[in-house]
Amino acid sequence: MAVHRTVAAAAAASLILLCGCDTISFRRLDYDNTEAVKITRITVEPGAGNVTVRAAGSAAQVRIKRTVRYQGGQPDTRYEINGDELVLRTDCGPRCSISWEVSAPEGVAVRGETDSGDVEMSQVGAVEFKLGSGNVSVSGAHGDVRAETGSGNIDVVDAAGAVRLRATSGDITAQRLAAGVDAETTSGNVTVELATPASARVHAGSGDVELAVPDGRYRVRGSTGSGDRDLGVTDDPAAALVLDVSTGSGNVTITRR
Repeated sequence: MAVHRTVAAAAAASLILLCGCDTISFRRLDYDNTEAVKITRITVEPGAGNVTVRAAGSAAQVRIKRTVRYQGGQPDTRYEINGDELVLRTDCGPRCSISWEVSAPEGVAVRGETDSGDVEMSQVGAVEFKLGSGNVSVSGAHGDVRAETGSGNIDVVDAAGAVRLRATSGDITAQRLAAGVDAETTSGNVTVELATPASARVHAGSGDVELAVPDGRYRVRGSTGSGDRDLGVTDDPAAALVLDVSTGSGNVTITRR
C-alpha cells in the first residue's frame, strides 16, 4: 500500500528567541523526525531557506531535520510523504524561512526550486534544481545534474551523468565529470574538468574559462572577445567530440589532464 501522510509542526525540539535589529525579534524552532519509509525521490517546493540532502543511515528510513525562523505567529511548516516521494515546503509565509536537512538513502533523486538559500547535495541520484539566489553544491551524483542560480556559485564534483549548469552572476566549478557538460555563466568564471573524454560546452559572458580534458581526439570551437586564448589540445576536424569554449571578456584555457 502506498504511503501518504502530511507531517505538521507537532513538537519542537527547541524554541529560541533571537535578537533582531528591529523591535520584533525572530523566533527559531528546531524539529527532528525519522520516518520508517523508503524514499527514492525528494521534491522541494519554492520558498526561502537552505536545503541539504546527504546519503546516510538505513535504506528503509529517512531523517528529516528542519529549522524555522519567523516573526509573529507560529507558521505552518510541514512535509509530505507520498509513497516513495518526500515533499519539502520552503514557503512558510512572510517574515519566515525554513531550512531542511535530510538524510536519505544513497542515490535519491532531487528536484525543485527555491527563491533564496543555499543548496547542498551529496551521494544523490539525478538532480534538477533552480535557485533565485544562493549557492549550489553537488558531490557524488549518480545521475544527470541540471542546476541553475540567478545569483550565486555552482560547484559540482564527481558527477556520473550529463551536467548542465547555468549562473547569471556567479562562478561555476565542475570537476571529475564522467559525461558531457554544458556550463555557462553571464558574469563569472567557469572551471571544468572532465574525468573521461566527452564533449563540453563552456561559456562565460564576462570571466575566465578553463577546461581540462583527458587524452583524446577533439574538435575545438569558440572565441574570445577580449583576452588571451591558450589551447593545449590539437583541433581535429574529424573528431566526434567537440570542445566549445568561449568568453566575451576574459581568458580561455584548455589543458590536457
